[in-house]
Amino acid sequence: MTDKLRQTKLNAISAKNLHRKSKAKYEWFSGVGAILTIIVPILFIIAQYVTKGTTSENEVNNISFALSLILLAVSVLAMILNITEKITTHKIGVRNNLYVSNECDNLNGKTDNEMEWFYRYVTEIDNQDSDTFAGVSDKTKRKTYREALKEFSPGDHTITCPICKSSPYKFKKGDCQLCGNSKNQII
Repeated sequence: MTDKLRQTKLNAISAKNLHRKSKAKYEWFSGVGAILTIIVPILFIIAQYVTKGTTSENEVNNISFALSLILLAVSVLAMILNITEKITTHKIGVRNNLYVSNECDNLNGKTDNEMEWFYRYVTEIDNQDSDTFAGVSDKTKRKTYREALKEFSPGDHTITCPICKSSPYKFKKGDCQLCGNSKNQII
């Protein structure tokens, strides 16, 4: 596998992992909204009918009111942040980067025209990922790259960063701009 193809595969695996983590975060937020959507009406019904005239009616009404405010806040925040759209964006990002990663393994022996088409496609995916992950910290990117090195060739514990030649399995904070590891660790 050429160095360019290897780096393309590593970048795709890194982006796939970033998309998965982001998607999980937004799905959690969406799940909280769904749970509140179920709990709030149930508590409201309880407050109105079951506790009517009892000593706990005020407490249940207050809890119901507080949960209604939280549900309203979560719903407004979900609309402002476009949670559903972001989940879809990350699903597509996972799929696209998984495709690129898998195709890197199948491209040996392809013609220059086929390779040129593939790299144009990869450039488009990379541009979308750059926009999506513009705010991600360098620390997170480096950690994700170390994870990608581990995924690059499962079971191969001899894999190292192409820049600093350090093992992603033995992380020691360093100055490598790609993986964040210290240089030239012994495997």
